[in-house]
Amino acid sequence: MSESAYDISYLLEAELAKFSSPTPSSSRTQAASSASKASAEQSAAATQAATATELLALDSVHEELIRQYMQISSFKAQA
Repeated sequence: MSESAYDISYLLEAELAKFSSPTPSSSRTQAASSASKASAEQSAAATQAATATELLALDSVHEELIRQYMQISSFKAQA
């Protein structure tokens, strides 16, 4: 399999886009937006960690499906 087949950067970018929001120009809400930004970054990190864990868990299943596909393909080619 090629390296690009495992490229999940678009998934991570989509998740990060959910957490980004325009910051208000008011100085009064600046502290609140800093806390919100830190919370969003933690949420994004947690989302990335969960996504990575799921992908690692599915790796062996994916490899087995590829192996089975290759067996079926070579069987059909021989027939």
